[in-house]
Amino acid sequence: MMIFMILFLFAIFSSLLESINPILGYVDEVIVFGFVFAALVKLLFLEKKQVRSFDGWAILTLLLSACFCLIAFIPNLFQGAHTTIFMQAYTFFGMIKFLILFYCGRILIQTTNFTSTIPWVKRIAWMFTWICLAVYAVNLVFPIMAGFDVRFGMSTYAYGFGHPAPFSMVVILFTVLMVFFSLIQKTRIPYLYLLLNLFLIFTAGRSTAIGIYICLSLLLLILPYIKRLPIYIYMILGGFLAWFSWDRIANQFGSENTEARGVLLRTSIDIAKEHLPFGAGLGMFGSNASRVHYSPLYFKYHISNVWGLSSINPAFITDSYWAMIIGETGLIGVIMLICLFITTLIAILRATNGDFKIKLMVAFPFVYALCTSPVDTLLVSGSIVSIMMAVLYMMRLSKEITKKETE
Repeated sequence: MMIFMILFLFAIFSSLLESINPILGYVDEVIVFGFVFAALVKLLFLEKKQVRSFDGWAILTLLLSACFCLIAFIPNLFQGAHTTIFMQAYTFFGMIKFLILFYCGRILIQTTNFTSTIPWVKRIAWMFTWICLAVYAVNLVFPIMAGFDVRFGMSTYAYGFGHPAPFSMVVILFTVLMVFFSLIQKTRIPYLYLLLNLFLIFTAGRSTAIGIYICLSLLLLILPYIKRLPIYIYMILGGFLAWFSWDRIANQFGSENTEARGVLLRTSIDIAKEHLPFGAGLGMFGSNASRVHYSPLYFKYHISNVWGLSSINPAFITDSYWAMIIGETGLIGVIMLICLFITTLIAILRATNGDFKIKLMVAFPFVYALCTSPVDTLLVSGSIVSIMMAVLYMMRLSKEITKKETE
């Protein structure tokens, strides 16, 4: 239990640690590989004891992952790989990292007791919020943080996380955990904490994160008064999020936009059409491998002169998650990945004990990652490790609380 919680905290603050020392940016990969090794060892033990480790959804996900693997590697086999087999495998690993961590984590925490960790996770959450607020207040008088950019007419800040996006993710993660604790302990929802974190989210300036956080806050206002969530509530919140983020989405992906992210997405669609039904292959477009071994596709589609996509300045090549998926795995790959997202979400809900409110909070971090994927690379970055560990942590706690209530 203690090892999991320490790794969880390392994962949450990995972006902050990376800004201190770039080597610490690999802590997420170390955690995933550590989970894989530990899960394999424990799985052998469980099989000997005849304990069931896999359910039907896990087997279905395994089959879908195998199909996705074939689809991803086929273009490299028949068209000739541009990059090394290691970089191809590493690219595919990044695409399914969330799956590996989720299912290995389920095996590892089957008998773990997390109830005693709730008080100190609460303390860490409150400390994080108050420290960030104090830093912002001090910064108003004595500038100690460099502004990242200007949004909504004010400077935005990353609070040492290197980029405002991972900072926003951490704020939302702590908020969800605090709400989840109040639900399983049957206490009042911490509205003050939500309000303070809403301010922090605005100072980060990520429009999608702000929209999702506002939707969560509105949902929590009505949550105590309903027993189930009507379909029209989902539609209203989804419509609000689309309206709130529409200018940003249109600016990023409109045909007039010449920034790297929009160019990558539009070009990936052209690549998928040309290589139908498969993509160009792993390591060929939008991935780190295509940056390390600069892909000829950037020359072929005349985007090598776009700022951040050139061979001498490839800083923004990995700026679009879906551009990588569409360009490298094609239409079939996109369909398979969406199926994997759906099966994972269903598996999360099925593995969570409690009413729909608890299930909603447990699944929310993963839903947040999916909602931000069109404008962020969270799903393939190190941040997805903390997302999935939070989901695993809440899943296990829901089972523990339910078990205690039935005893």
